[in-house]
Amino acid sequence: MSRRSVALVLTLVAALLTGCAGIPTSGPVERVEDEAGLGESTVRYTPSGPIPGMTEAQTVRGFLDAMLAYPVTHRVAAEYLTAEAAQQWRPGGGTTVYTEAQVFSESVGSSRIDLSTDVRLDEQGRLTPADGNRRIEFDLARIDGQWRISNPPDGVLVSRDWFEDYVRAFDLYFLDETGRHLVPVPVHEVVGDQLATSLMTSLALGPQPDSAPGLTTAVPPADDLRASVPVVAGVAQVDFSRRVGELSTTTQKRISAQVAWTLRQVPAVTDIQITGDGTVVAPTGDLVQDAGGWASFGPDKSRRWAYVVAGDIVHQVGPRAQQPVPGAWGRSDEGASAVVVAEDRAVGVWADRARITAADGSDPLEVAGEGFLRPVLDIDAQAWLVDRPGGRARVRVHDGTSLSLVPSPGLADVSSFAVSPDGARYAATAGGRLLLGGVVRAEGRVVRLTRPVEQATEDPARQVVWVDGSRVAHLGPRGTQIRSVRIDGTGAVDAWPGGGQLLPDIVPVGLVATAAASPDLYLIDADGGVWMLDRTRWVPVDVPVARGIA
Repeated sequence: MSRRSVALVLTLVAALLTGCAGIPTSGPVERVEDEAGLGESTVRYTPSGPIPGMTEAQTVRGFLDAMLAYPVTHRVAAEYLTAEAAQQWRPGGGTTVYTEAQVFSESVGSSRIDLSTDVRLDEQGRLTPADGNRRIEFDLARIDGQWRISNPPDGVLVSRDWFEDYVRAFDLYFLDETGRHLVPVPVHEVVGDQLATSLMTSLALGPQPDSAPGLTTAVPPADDLRASVPVVAGVAQVDFSRRVGELSTTTQKRISAQVAWTLRQVPAVTDIQITGDGTVVAPTGDLVQDAGGWASFGPDKSRRWAYVVAGDIVHQVGPRAQQPVPGAWGRSDEGASAVVVAEDRAVGVWADRARITAADGSDPLEVAGEGFLRPVLDIDAQAWLVDRPGGRARVRVHDGTSLSLVPSPGLADVSSFAVSPDGARYAATAGGRLLLGGVVRAEGRVVRLTRPVEQATEDPARQVVWVDGSRVAHLGPRGTQIRSVRIDGTGAVDAWPGGGQLLPDIVPVGLVATAAASPDLYLIDADGGVWMLDRTRWVPVDVPVARGIA
């Protein structure tokens, strides 16, 4: 399957899309009310168990069908296995999604399944494209005169219909190497009553090396987690076997932030309670914590401005107001093509130079270069300068004290560059390609970028921004809409963020998303007009003809 085809398949997994329920061929089907609020199918299915006299092929088909049970249970599937195989089988070892499954039995005591596969989820729920085809060989044994499978593969096999009906996209929240910022890792989980349990189990598995550089966790390992996370009157009850309430206050805060940000995605969860061996995690004294709390570990909520160079000054534009920025930049932009401002710092760029200043424009540092892109101030107010001498990207970062050249393998003549709100990843566009990579830091300082991976896109990408820590948006060729996509390749949609907010009759040339928890979107068109997305429509911003936006 080509990368483009995979991308088209993966769009079907988006949380806002629902498909017709995949109804298996046996067992009772019941339609009930959807209470989860995540758009899953309302069909519930209880498969039938083995029937006396089944052939090898029928036994394997029954096992395949039993894995489509919803709500999820593996009890019936285990009935198709020998007693020893049922004890050794690891249904939580991953999920393979197939579009077609053919069962063959060519010799006594054996059978096989030939699968046309779409995607695969690992044990943590992280999604990757599958190789397109998979053959699974089964050995069967006679138990009391009935065929039973003796070598089931780890994990489960589900149809694409089942996947679209019951699986949705979520994020697990880990910590950066400083322990101060949360970094989301995209996963897919089965929705329903066990969603809180599934998310916590995946979180407790810890960060994987290829998710993002330097991720850490304060959450105890999965072996210490109680098997179930019940949600009682809105409170998700997370229980460990170790005395988590005796950990340092700093560690308790980090655990609380990871759990709260991860479990707030469950519609039924409003609060969390974290316990362990008779102790309670209560770093602020509250035995039950607000699942919507711990905002300090997320993106800076105060960053709700877009910065527009227009009328010879720099304007800060927000959802309800626009005004000149305080200080020197608000009196003169000095011809800069783009300026970005944070609480303590500001950065302006021209074609051949950049200037880093205090927020009010004082204490300037001039940096020479060639073909500067829009500047970036990351979550730690470190200034990113990207220019293109000799047709290659040069990335430099000023940490408030010194300017460092950052090794950036695989970045050619990029047309845009952006850092994620948590500072852990970067995105770039080059030659119509959308590129994603990681930011490697040591003691908070940027030391290098990982080699980027190309993200499949429907249209060539010419400018990219981060919507949040696990989703980017990009401009395409003239006449196309803004597209957004999760960094694992799923959930690709037109417009913002899920369709319906189509562009007016303009040619966008610049795109900005704020780093707030609920980001705002702004753009500049080819005629210098500035636009803001006001819920369901694009509205013009009353500023002079603009040269740049950041």
